Amino acid sequence: MDPATRREPLRETAAAWHDRIHRDKVLDETRAAFALWLAELPEHRAAYEEIDRTWVDLKSTAHDPRILALRHETALRLTRQTSKSIRPLTWAAAAVILVVLGMGLAMLSTRSPSDRSLIAVLLDAFRAHGDGRYATATGERLTVTLKDGSQLTLDTQTEVKVAFTQAERTVHLTRGQAVFEVAKDPNRPFVVEVYNRRLIAVGTAFDVRLDGAQINVTMIEGTVRIERTTNLDATTNAGSSAIQGSAANEKSGTARPEGGASASPQPVVTTLTAGEQLTVDSESQDHIRSGDPERATSWRRGQVIFENTRLGDAIAELNRYSDTKIELTDPALADLRLSGGFATGHPTIFVEAITTYFPIQVAKADDRSVVLSARK
Repeated sequence: MDPATRREPLRETAAAWHDRIHRDKVLDETRAAFALWLAELPEHRAAYEEIDRTWVDLKSTAHDPRILALRHETALRLTRQTSKSIRPLTWAAAAVILVVLGMGLAMLSTRSPSDRSLIAVLLDAFRAHGDGRYATATGERLTVTLKDGSQLTLDTQTEVKVAFTQAERTVHLTRGQAVFEVAKDPNRPFVVEVYNRRLIAVGTAFDVRLDGAQINVTMIEGTVRIERTTNLDATTNAGSSAIQGSAANEKSGTARPEGGASASPQPVVTTLTAGEQLTVDSESQDHIRSGDPERATSWRRGQVIFENTRLGDAIAELNRYSDTKIELTDPALADLRLSGGFATGHPTIFVEAITTYFPIQVAKADDRSVVLSARK
């Protein structure tokens, strides 16, 4: 057996001991048992000291953007594994991940340029699938810190593709909803591409959602310049066939090309500021109105907020977050109106609320669906 392979169980045990004795309240019996284990073999102490060094390095580099990205992605992977596994993920398996990341973190904290270069390669390799792509499944949320310090928070069923160059930081939103908190860099704009729109920011925060062929952009802070261009490849997006034609409103203007008719047409430009919301409809028309950033981004807190919303629309929104789908047997029930805040991923709580306040009853329920009908 490879020596490194033989050491893994010992590292896992050492990591488990480190976790136990660094908790807020540690029993005297636990400390005594740890001391006995530590004194059994020199290898025990060596393994524990290695884990402890890893922990120190982890804390010292905790705010490195690449490490933050790894932490978020690793957490998502662990969540996916435990949710699909028959038995819970063991502490030992998590310890292996800690050791692997710790080895990289320790190298990152050294003074050797060659070591730092190597760990950069290792980090890029670990994120190879995500060095251009991040995605969430139903009910998942993911926060990613990019290498420039910008932070993306992905809602359920969301996918983005990241492509940074020296001239531009580009993120392509292909489906779902995400909040973009952009690190300031006046020399390199941050661009979110969605259908045939380019949302250009320097340092700001905004929420973008794709809903079929419709785009919704809600400004949280700062200003975003929105360009409409036909140069983007929109064929990979659902509903892209509808995103054609002209767009204009009272805040939009067309930049006239220089050099006569032979010059390339310039994009239509819209400016969106904090507290405003842009909706691009299926006909590619822009509509700007006052927005509510708290409501638009409530999903980051695991909540959706409805205000005089059709019951059918509210159910469709809740269904995005759960594999258990709510269904209405009577179409007339869909036009009922409701207001309030509801937790995402908990359809039973929502069902209890609406069956209490509306003449609705549960006709059928199992792990995959909850069927609602008019109360008799």
